[in-house]
Amino acid sequence: MHFSTAPALRRTAVAVLAATLWLWAPAAGAHAVPGVAPAPAKPATAPGVTWSVTPADNKLGTGRPHFTYTLPQGTRITDAVDIANRGDRPITLRVYASDAFTTPTGGLDLLPAGRGPTDVGSWIAPRTSTLTLAPQQSRTVSFTVTVPSGATPGDHTGGIVTSLVTSGTGDGVTLDRRLGSRVYLRVPGVLTPSLRVSSVHARYDGTANPVGIGRTHLTYTVTNNGNIRLTARQQVRISGLFGALSGSTALPDLPELLPGDALTRTAVVGGVWPAGPLQATVSLRPLPATDGSGQAQPQPTTLPVTASGHTTVWAWPWALLAVAAVLAVVVRGQVWLRRRHRRKVAAAIGEAVGEALTGSRPPATKG
Repeated sequence: MHFSTAPALRRTAVAVLAATLWLWAPAAGAHAVPGVAPAPAKPATAPGVTWSVTPADNKLGTGRPHFTYTLPQGTRITDAVDIANRGDRPITLRVYASDAFTTPTGGLDLLPAGRGPTDVGSWIAPRTSTLTLAPQQSRTVSFTVTVPSGATPGDHTGGIVTSLVTSGTGDGVTLDRRLGSRVYLRVPGVLTPSLRVSSVHARYDGTANPVGIGRTHLTYTVTNNGNIRLTARQQVRISGLFGALSGSTALPDLPELLPGDALTRTAVVGGVWPAGPLQATVSLRPLPATDGSGQAQPQPTTLPVTASGHTTVWAWPWALLAVAAVLAVVVRGQVWLRRRHRRKVAAAIGEAVGEALTGSRPPATKG
């Protein structure tokens, strides 16, 4: 990364480039294959630097892909994380916890390093904030999780993070490589799964073929306004008046959406006839999210059947209307020409009759 500032300013400028690498298993909400373990996470790498972060094996679990807890309000537990330097040079890592959020692309990430956590990340206290490891050395770092007495029921998602900060090559750039493991924490209580579809917008694209069909482009926003993590089956349907000339398309499942977060998605439905006003409907069937190992956390007795949003889009058959307009002009011109021809014929006939009558009349006599 280069700056165009003057050398004096470049020495004082600090730009932080953060590379967050997670020990994420397959995205939550993806359908795990029974009996198949999640793919192992890859360690963070850089030239000469490689390290890994995994949940430690203890009485709370072994072989865990992530930290998954169900803890009542006021509970305090101790757990641990294994951190290993797999490179050939010593490294010094920062160790801390933070809150997760849903990215615009549908993934999960942690808050930037300079932004303090306010949710589950603030409930987690590692025993050490820095850790120096020799090449091929590993350490187990314990941490406590303290659930506040006023914690809201539902899902709280964050992560245990290790961070390696390195300076650039004199250009004022600092590189922050982060590697961590997810923390899924469920506070028991009244669970209210809910998704809301809003801001549905549609645009119809026709074709130059007068009898051709077009496509409808949709954008919509899905908000998790409940208190548990959810995914959803998605479907978009386009229908004309009284349900005629309908078309629909199935979409990939909605990525895991954390409580309070929102995603804006797009969809394209082909094979849509330009039939004037069309109704576009986005329907979601909520599904429980998993912890990445294929095991869903305890869910409410029932999930909402559907969540939906609607909008109306006008699909005018412009090409057909243009052809019809041209035909109308041609027909009108033909009618006008025929009428003009008839008037000319009638005038010629009248003139000929007049001349004939004038020529057959006897000359007038003087009296």
